[in-house]
Amino acid sequence: MMRTRARFFALALTALATGASCGEPYAVRNPYDPDFPVTFTITGPDSVHSLGDIVQYAAQTTPPFPDTAFRWAVDTTTTFRQGVGSVIVDGATLFAAGAPGQFTVIDAPLEPATATVLVAALIGSVDTTEEREVDSLHVTIRTVVPRHVGYKAVAVSQRLVRIQLRCPDTHACATVAAGDTLSVWVDGFDARGFQISGLRTLTLNPLTGPPLAAYVIRDTTIATLAPVGIRAATVTGVRAGTTWIVGSRGALSDSLQIVVH
Repeated sequence: MMRTRARFFALALTALATGASCGEPYAVRNPYDPDFPVTFTITGPDSVHSLGDIVQYAAQTTPPFPDTAFRWAVDTTTTFRQGVGSVIVDGATLFAAGAPGQFTVIDAPLEPATATVLVAALIGSVDTTEEREVDSLHVTIRTVVPRHVGYKAVAVSQRLVRIQLRCPDTHACATVAAGDTLSVWVDGFDARGFQISGLRTLTLNPLTGPPLAAYVIRDTTIATLAPVGIRAATVTGVRAGTTWIVGSRGALSDSLQIVVH
């Protein structure tokens, strides 16, 4: 009898040791369980600066997931708008989804303003079908729920590479008489040639906000100027002569000749 008890005790110790060597006995082992630990690595551009840019992202998981068919989306984002403050924006209004992991920039705030878009990689999707009665009608609702989601933050802004003055709709100004006025406007273009998002019409000129360009007249005895809104300036002839109006934005500049008679 003593030998039986001793043998039972030895077997119990062996079983305990075996269980301990297998790790946490209650660890989640089903990769489709939302509590299963998954780490995402999403590669691709950290920032974009032009409308029409096409950006590509790829994702990997640690540990590798049995279903490698990632779905892609963009989450909501918070951006700052002049005169309004922080605004929550649907990321899909800035990024348009294309091929898997591929997005096209369709809108962006003008630099130095920026918006942060969260590119999302979704994996382990499970279909759920539910039958409901809605207003006496029988409807079938199908949802696709991802078990794991990884995110990458992407800074979105429109960076101008060129500005151009016009007067008011050509890159030249007509002669102006002393005491008369003319209007000068500025357009901005990004690396893909797109004009400033939200200011793509010739006459759109918000009255408040940061000016798009700083204007100066080289000889104020011939003509003077007064800024109008964020985009334009009114030039007034003073006396007969020739001078230049210069518009600048950071390192970018353009000029137009002003002739007063």
